[in-house]
Amino acid sequence: SRSALLGGLGVGVAIRFGAAVRRCLSVGRPRPGGGRRQVYARRRSGIVVRASGPDAEFDALDVNSDGVLTREEFMAGRRLGVKEGQMNFKNFLTLTEEQGPLWYRLGDSLLTALGTVCFVTGVVEPELGRTYHVNVLEDIVNVSFFVKFVLLFWTQDFKVPWLFSGKGALDLASCLPVFCIPARLLGGPSLERTADLLQIGRFLRLLREALPSDDGKVHDYEVPIGQQVFSVLLALLGTVVVSAAVLFSFENPVDQVTIVRSFEDSLVYMVCIFAGRDPPWYPEKPRAKLASAIATCCGVIFIPFLISRSLEVFMPSMKKDNEKARLALAMAQSIAEDDGLTPWVAVIRRIDALDSGGLLTLGEANEIRRLCLARDDKVKMLDLCYGSEGPADTVALRLYAARLRELLISNAGRP
Repeated sequence: SRSALLGGLGVGVAIRFGAAVRRCLSVGRPRPGGGRRQVYARRRSGIVVRASGPDAEFDALDVNSDGVLTREEFMAGRRLGVKEGQMNFKNFLTLTEEQGPLWYRLGDSLLTALGTVCFVTGVVEPELGRTYHVNVLEDIVNVSFFVKFVLLFWTQDFKVPWLFSGKGALDLASCLPVFCIPARLLGGPSLERTADLLQIGRFLRLLREALPSDDGKVHDYEVPIGQQVFSVLLALLGTVVVSAAVLFSFENPVDQVTIVRSFEDSLVYMVCIFAGRDPPWYPEKPRAKLASAIATCCGVIFIPFLISRSLEVFMPSMKKDNEKARLALAMAQSIAEDDGLTPWVAVIRRIDALDSGGLLTLGEANEIRRLCLARDDKVKMLDLCYGSEGPADTVALRLYAARLRELLISNAGRP
């Protein structure tokens, strides 16, 4: 009995040892019970040794469904996960940019105002700006807007025509102050002051809220007219202040001992320029004249926004008419897209072409039109098979008419 016991113990140990060796050398083996899998492999075979994971994740990675997770499958799944994350982030950026929620627009306005305060403080009160390092804070704001512009350009798949659209052009113009940083590093304070001309377009980004959608479609969401007017007025006020600061900087160079024109004088000059009145004085420095010309061009950009928003505010009847037209267009789009009428309209037009060409009799054409109005799937199936060849193919049109005639005969033969 002792020998039998030892023999049985030896057999059990051998079986367990063999099972362990087979499990380690096998290409992959599901673990029984527990709802998880463990993958083992030899390194020379290119199989990845991974820790246990949920069955759903394992099955998603195991493309061949052979219970083996290869290195290629693992890397493909990893790339797929990264791509899905990128698509989700791109959809989030596109949705927030198109809908413009309140927190998004408020953050844009606050950051723009913060960058303007830093710039004006550094120009008008340089000692105070050096004390509180406002130039560093301004650089952070400028870089953040440039990164946002690059991300929005990425959501458009880096298509150059987007740069010439309304929102793309305004975004590009408003993030140009970031180039003051390389100008400071490469050319020092003199080149940086010349690059301050780019600061005038900082507030143009706020005008995007008053623009229609770039895709040309009617959407259910729209920025309230009051907030649009506020954004346009804030952008106009900010542009006037920034332009006055740039003009003050050019009229009073760093090496100049006395201040020829104060910031208040520059502010009054810019207010007169944007209001279309004659200014009380004119710039003398060449760069100051250039800043005045750029500010005048920016003032021209604000004119259509101010006129359109003022009409909507002070002429509610026009606003109601526009709202009715917008709702009617939205209803037409929803009927055409949601109910699937567009494909059936195309089918009816092809039936009319067969009728006018003499390939169908008037009674046959009327019966088929009735089936189209009832949305008979058989007619749609025949149209997909035979009706997509085009009006120039006469043989295909005759075959299409013959198949429709057979459908009518089969329908007539039903009890």
